[in-house]
Amino acid sequence: MKGFISGISKRISLILGIVLLLGMMGFSFNGLAFASDADANSAEKGYEYWRSLGSRTAIEAMGMIWQKGAAPLKSNLIAMTNAGFAEIDGEGTLGMIDGLADVTGCRRGNRTLIEIHARYDDPLWCGVYDMKSGYCAYLEIQRADLPDAVDTVPITALCSVTVVEKIDAAHLYANVEVYDEKFKNKLFGSNSFRIVTIANAVAQGAPAAAIKAFEYHDHYCPGVTSGILMVNYVKKHFPQTPGGKYFIQSLQPWCKEDALMTLMNATPGKKGYDVLYTTEADRKKWKEAVRETATLVYREDRETKRWEVLLLGFQWEGTDCDRFGKKSLITKLCMDLWYLEKLNTPEICIKALGRFSLPEGVTPLDWARPGMDPMVQLGLSVK
Repeated sequence: MKGFISGISKRISLILGIVLLLGMMGFSFNGLAFASDADANSAEKGYEYWRSLGSRTAIEAMGMIWQKGAAPLKSNLIAMTNAGFAEIDGEGTLGMIDGLADVTGCRRGNRTLIEIHARYDDPLWCGVYDMKSGYCAYLEIQRADLPDAVDTVPITALCSVTVVEKIDAAHLYANVEVYDEKFKNKLFGSNSFRIVTIANAVAQGAPAAAIKAFEYHDHYCPGVTSGILMVNYVKKHFPQTPGGKYFIQSLQPWCKEDALMTLMNATPGKKGYDVLYTTEADRKKWKEAVRETATLVYREDRETKRWEVLLLGFQWEGTDCDRFGKKSLITKLCMDLWYLEKLNTPEICIKALGRFSLPEGVTPLDWARPGMDPMVQLGLSVK
């Protein structure tokens, strides 16, 4: 009886909290519509429009979770969205993030407001995950025919997808076949992988660096983890002095590149990153001891201006995640969460295969020119 009363009390508190918040934000309660500063005759919807849309979307999401019998308290929520990247009618949607934050209380600083990289013409979406109950509400905004005033129709009428589902890792592990089928049928539109992996990783305490990496990559996969591990290895074993230069050259590119670019701030635009798409035939020409080299990390000595290069390889550590099936999304989730606990011990996967000094006056850019092969220049391959 005591637990029942406590549950009722929490729901009443939630309802009163939402009502109070709506009042503070200028909502009216005529059909859950609210005042919007958007000019209905304006072609440009503007910041207040998208902020209001974010607020309404968050309220709907929390209501969807509440209808499942959970009490979505702010302290337990994670908000995920591609707002700010996705555009509608050529207009930016960044204001939607503020609306989500206003209602959910999620913030960048405590790692509960997650901004997912997207292409400008991708569907605009948001997900709200309740860490306590495991329920996630997902809403995808339709791309066409949005009203000029956001309060003129119910929020569900503005969505092409609305769904709430229990997706905590323990629940998914216990119901693999059921959820493999749901994910196959696009449970969260085209974002099932993104939603499931990111929500669970953040709930498990993913560090800020990992979040930055998978936000840019637009999902969390074991490949991104390999890049995070590689960065952490460099921090420990190949550190640079403040203000010193790094240059990254990938010889076997995969998802790790996005983590390396993000966390090392080494990008092609700043002449800090190069990618060579070597083939198996190319790698067979390398000396056997360095054949698993995936990435070259160059470091400049600020005083001598000489460059060193560290050859890094990557080898997956054995997990039991294959028990869920090699092609299952849940297998990748299991690997993400397993490696999340190992990020500070990169040596389990990262292997240093060699360390060399470049000839005086030679820079990594010299070895990144068309037709150049750094392994040949290092004497580690035949032409």
